[in-house]
Amino acid sequence: MRNIKAIAFKEFIHILRDRRTLMLIILMPMMQLMIYGYGINTDVKHLSTYVYDQDRTYLSRRLVDAFTQSQYFNVTFHADSLQETYKALDKGLAKAVLVIPPNFTGDLLKKKGAQLQMIIDGTDSTPATVALNSSQAIVNAFMQNEHLIPVAVLPIDFRPRLWYNPDLKSTYFMLPGLVGLVLQFLVPMITASAIVREKERGNIEQLLVTPIKPYELILGKILPYIAIGVIIAASIITVMHLLFVVPIHGSVVTLFLMTLIFLTVCLGIGLWASTVAENQQQAAQIVMFFAMPSILLSGFIFPREAMPLWVHHIGYFIPMTYFLIIVRGIILKGLGFVDLIGQVWPMLLMAVLVLVFSIKRFAKRMT
Repeated sequence: MRNIKAIAFKEFIHILRDRRTLMLIILMPMMQLMIYGYGINTDVKHLSTYVYDQDRTYLSRRLVDAFTQSQYFNVTFHADSLQETYKALDKGLAKAVLVIPPNFTGDLLKKKGAQLQMIIDGTDSTPATVALNSSQAIVNAFMQNEHLIPVAVLPIDFRPRLWYNPDLKSTYFMLPGLVGLVLQFLVPMITASAIVREKERGNIEQLLVTPIKPYELILGKILPYIAIGVIIAASIITVMHLLFVVPIHGSVVTLFLMTLIFLTVCLGIGLWASTVAENQQQAAQIVMFFAMPSILLSGFIFPREAMPLWVHHIGYFIPMTYFLIIVRGIILKGLGFVDLIGQVWPMLLMAVLVLVFSIKRFAKRMT
């Protein structure tokens, strides 16, 4: 234990003297959270919209105002011809075009069934879907507000409700996942780079000459990075809660215990990368090899339910898949340890396996 403490203390001193590592620890998590938190937002609003109003009456103007006030559509131009709107769609100047035909108001008032057209750029499916669904809702609400259709009494009183995120804010979904994403990138990268750098300088071989066992050296090396990972996680969660006002409904203690297990997996990956890599560039490439599937296949961005079955099963071998369910369950749903036991034990098993395997490989290579 004395040797482990000595190695850990030495590593802490080395980290404090290494300005590059300190910058990674302190600034990078904050910068990533700020950039991703504001940049990754699936709440599509303010779609650039052209309007071709051939009616030009009070009712057509109210309809255009209804689209503008919804905040989903930003009317940037009033066109004078259909060809002008087509060119805007071709050049990407408009994502949607609202075409109001002549006699729109007259047909509505005469109950003839007025025609209305919305042309949507479908090259990007996400804003196209938002434009399609929201435009239909806006038109229905407009007809109700203008008393153009009677309020129907439906035989079924259907009232859907949204739990956990009633406003459907994408930040509530994305930011808890960013805790895992940042840890998945930074912790293995810092761990692998630090150990490979020591190997390049020959410091590890010098330590092995002293009366110290390989496992003591390894544990002493990784303990400081466990502390660093906890600091990174705490800073991310704090900024997420204070800056983006994401409520934490569950236990903070449980959240940090689960994060510690995930950190162990990340440390094991970094340690394993350091045994394979001959230099820091190779170590970074190995870490990136593990990080990319964690982003794409874990459910961080793309829902796993939409993936083919064989790709869906690959996600079960990715620790971040389980950590995302855990962190979102604790933060958004207020779940406890017992509720998440089905996600905890696979991640715990991965942590034990990857750390034991990495330590044995490291010790074998160093002896």
